[in-house]
Amino acid sequence: MTSYRRRKDSAKLVWDNKPKRAPNPKDIEFQTAEIVIPNPQEDQGKLPLFAMPQPGVTSLFPGQMGELPLGGFNIDKTKMNRLIWGDNLLAMQALLAQGYAGKIDLIYIDPPFQSSADYSFDLKIEGKTIEKEANIIERLAYIDTWEGGLDSYLDMIYPRLQLMKRLLSSKGSIYIHLDWHIGHYVKIILDEIFGLDSFRNEIIWKRTSARSDSHTYNHIHDVVFLYSRSDEFTYNVQYTDYDQSYIDNFYRSVEEGTGRKYTLDNVASPNPRPNMMYKWRGFDPPDKGWRYEYETMERLYSEGLIVFSNTMRPRRKRYLDEMPGVPLQSIWTDINPLSAQAIENYNYPTQKPETFLERIIKASSNEGDLVADFFCGSGTTMAVAERLNRRWIGCNLDKVGIQVSRNRLVNQQASPFLLENIGNYQRHMIYLSGSRINEMQRIILKLYEAFPRSDRPDLGVRGDELVYVGYPDRPVTAKKAIELAEDAQILDGTGYSTLVILAWDYDYNFTTELESRTKALKGKLKTEIKTLTIPPEIYNYLKKAKNEEDLAGLKDKILFHEKPYFRIGTPKVQDMGDGNVVITIEIARYVLMDFPLSDDKQKAELRKVIKDNFAALIDYWAVDWDYDGKTFKSQWQAIRGNGKRSSTVVTVATSPELPKGNRAHPSGSARQIAVRLVDVFGNDASATVELK
Repeated sequence: MTSYRRRKDSAKLVWDNKPKRAPNPKDIEFQTAEIVIPNPQEDQGKLPLFAMPQPGVTSLFPGQMGELPLGGFNIDKTKMNRLIWGDNLLAMQALLAQGYAGKIDLIYIDPPFQSSADYSFDLKIEGKTIEKEANIIERLAYIDTWEGGLDSYLDMIYPRLQLMKRLLSSKGSIYIHLDWHIGHYVKIILDEIFGLDSFRNEIIWKRTSARSDSHTYNHIHDVVFLYSRSDEFTYNVQYTDYDQSYIDNFYRSVEEGTGRKYTLDNVASPNPRPNMMYKWRGFDPPDKGWRYEYETMERLYSEGLIVFSNTMRPRRKRYLDEMPGVPLQSIWTDINPLSAQAIENYNYPTQKPETFLERIIKASSNEGDLVADFFCGSGTTMAVAERLNRRWIGCNLDKVGIQVSRNRLVNQQASPFLLENIGNYQRHMIYLSGSRINEMQRIILKLYEAFPRSDRPDLGVRGDELVYVGYPDRPVTAKKAIELAEDAQILDGTGYSTLVILAWDYDYNFTTELESRTKALKGKLKTEIKTLTIPPEIYNYLKKAKNEEDLAGLKDKILFHEKPYFRIGTPKVQDMGDGNVVITIEIARYVLMDFPLSDDKQKAELRKVIKDNFAALIDYWAVDWDYDGKTFKSQWQAIRGNGKRSSTVVTVATSPELPKGNRAHPSGSARQIAVRLVDVFGNDASATVELK
């Protein structure tokens, strides 16, 4: 007779459409938008030596792959910290394909969950508060996804946690920061993916003070689950200060002459130690032996740290000022949330205190380890990792978050890092999936008064213009624009003189990349490319409309925004002798054709503010003094800042002393200067000028 053996730990969380397979690595291209070499405006002219070509130096980060030229030598991208704009699922799949499996030593994530969450962002421009709404890509990822309820959230987080496990090193740990809405569901998923034995802690963080605004117990804490990749995980004990009552009870003795508080501790072993059963200075050994070896007892005695109690038994003197404190426990009540007055406050939703991340990073990593945050928000994890001498990877789909993170790292004068886009984007929309994407594209074409083509739902014709409508879950890349323009030249036999792109958003480096790719074609591209942005309010109309008739009166209300007008002035060159020059460059004009704001009153107020002060619109601008025509190297930055730090940027940049000519330029004598600008709404613009 065979006996039935019951399975152990087989409980799992089940929901409809739960993915049956873990996502695989994908060979997805990372596009370098910028190599950021922090040198903020207040330090202009102090460009670090490693940012300029040095005699005999050929590589900033020696390596065999992924190198990029930097002013005469190379950067190895595989050795650099990385800030990635895009879907973290794709970013992790790409990292795995690039050999990052088992290479990340610590992951911290704070994934959002709240169907009613407000992901708008308040900007203060010259004293006026402007509410910047989430763009369509952000909205689809962080707001509308949750309209599908709990199942859609689990669909999102489950495959990402599977990828994170593969990325963790054998000594690695992962911290998942959650709240009362979702924590218990994710805990079961974590047990399934990492295993019950890999669960290390549930940390309770008291994130706010007591309130009285609820009909039940107020929610004043978050939970953080800690899992490890193996039993050999890194853990460095952290300490908190002793309570005053503990000090008063146990450190009552005060040393004469020094005033140092101390206590007397036992020198007897708490556990049986047969090898410690020796006689010391006339004293027989305790029942279980001494705590220290004979030589250690003698050393402590000679240092005055073994004293004799009232009972004439030896005791160890321990000074309060030499004690590390109480080993950190699983309930954290000593880290306060960010106050409105905090210096580190960037007014970014979900931002966590740096002390919170500092504790986690110190506890679960060592200097030189690689730390990652795939929902990196305002960049707190990267800022703290940088300060603690860890390497880092950050990923965010929120363009505002990327801006805040980059600005924060520049102001911190971090080591050089990459700002990257992900080259390909997947369709993961909830409401605009499948045939509804084609329907939406046809509607937008009609609103632009273009006639939709029957062979391509994303293309239409208006006179001599070929019109392309982008997909709402991905930005349009320069590569895509060139491919469309090449098609437009020969389409329908005669081709089209103009390609109009209607995009929800554009890649960070779109303008620079488009210019570079156009020049590379050496005049072969005859079709003019006109770039427009789809106004975000269209999305709200599309969601509410049941058919095209509902949108009949919308044509007169919709304005497709032109890309910003950006012009730099003629550079001024000062000869410094010895073959060196100093260059001064100025932003001459920046015009935003329309503002992506739904509030007409705010639009009117903003127009007044910028009428004679276009710089108020600029969030960030940077200069590459040695542009090679391929990769933008941000060598000088002016930053508007956020919250209390915000101030209108300067519009003039001055270089350090530079050699005449540009080693990065093919001719060796001409110098190309590139300027990149990002405004407060996330629009980017670029311009280049050549000096001979």
